[in-house]
Amino acid sequence: MGDTVARGSAASAHNQARIVELLRKQQTLTKQEIASQLGWSMPTTLQNINDLIERGILQECGELESTGGRKAKRIGLCREAGLAVGIDAALHHVELVLTDLTGEVRERTVLSHPFRDQPEWYRTLGNELEWFLTACGVDPARVLAAGLSFPGIIDDGAQEIVHSHIFGLQHVSLDRFQRAVPFPLVAANDANCACFAELSAGHASYLYVSLNESVGGALVLNHQLHLGDTCQAGEIGHMLLIPGGDACYCGKQGCADAYLSPKVLRRPGQTMAAFLRQVHAGEREACEKWDSYLTHLAVFLTNLRMMLNVDLIVGGEVGKYIRPYLEILCDKAAQYDRFARDVDYIYPCSRTENAFAAGAAMMALEKYGSRVLECRKESEDETGRDF
Repeated sequence: MGDTVARGSAASAHNQARIVELLRKQQTLTKQEIASQLGWSMPTTLQNINDLIERGILQECGELESTGGRKAKRIGLCREAGLAVGIDAALHHVELVLTDLTGEVRERTVLSHPFRDQPEWYRTLGNELEWFLTACGVDPARVLAAGLSFPGIIDDGAQEIVHSHIFGLQHVSLDRFQRAVPFPLVAANDANCACFAELSAGHASYLYVSLNESVGGALVLNHQLHLGDTCQAGEIGHMLLIPGGDACYCGKQGCADAYLSPKVLRRPGQTMAAFLRQVHAGEREACEKWDSYLTHLAVFLTNLRMMLNVDLIVGGEVGKYIRPYLEILCDKAAQYDRFARDVDYIYPCSRTENAFAAGAAMMALEKYGSRVLECRKESEDETGRDF
């Protein structure tokens, strides 16, 4: 009898985890749509949905337009049922975000915390995270997981940072971060995190082009990140753009990074916004730099399109400001793409703020979002609910 109850409980938890995961990806669905997508009978679907509503994990959130009968209610996640933390570890700072169960950023802070691969740096990170949650008035028991965005090649299976040129690291265990973070931790390359943050933008397959201090990218195929054989898929910054051209920090000449990093546009200490104000004001040198930059970017994007035949999302520091110049960029791209009737595959990034940290939190929810069932169960047991 006890084994039968245990098996039933495990099956119920598995079914409910599938519902949570489905709604985390698709926001809201009707009960009929949930049953159809999961291949369940309506009694099984209703039993699990009603239990999750009673436990405060799901909620009714609106109705469909009536077609003559009773209006179908939409079901969605209770956003506050669980939380996730996103951590963007950059060279000179750490950004922390707190997201709800759907990945929406609720709180954020940026702290001056220059990276040092030393025990004190990791201890300070743990203290800063504790301070952040306290300042947000959050009980750590509500946090399901944390995501870490990091500028380097990360092998999640081996749980190590394989290489980070920016931080000067080689084969460093992720345990150093996990010991500082009191939640299950998911770590990923920063461009992969920013790319993951675009998943809700409606593209099934796309390449995210990250135009930051260093140029990188990440590839999504059929809604799944493609990491490649050695977790290096998307290292597009080191594809040759101009053979024998300007020197790249990797040691080669003519890499895309040497032409498409925003460093080639702005003066030291100048922001991208300030540079574009010069362009808008018609300052000749700035306009010439920007025109040359957009030409190189157009060549690069059309090469990527020829290779992958997917949508291209322009992100990073440049992507944040590219929307007003998108028509110019597409017109330039049309000069190099003779296969497309219209250049309709280049898009500005949808998330212009917190992309790295928010994407990391979303990755954490992707892997550990169903922990909301365990956390709510523990909370219910503590308050004496009769199961």
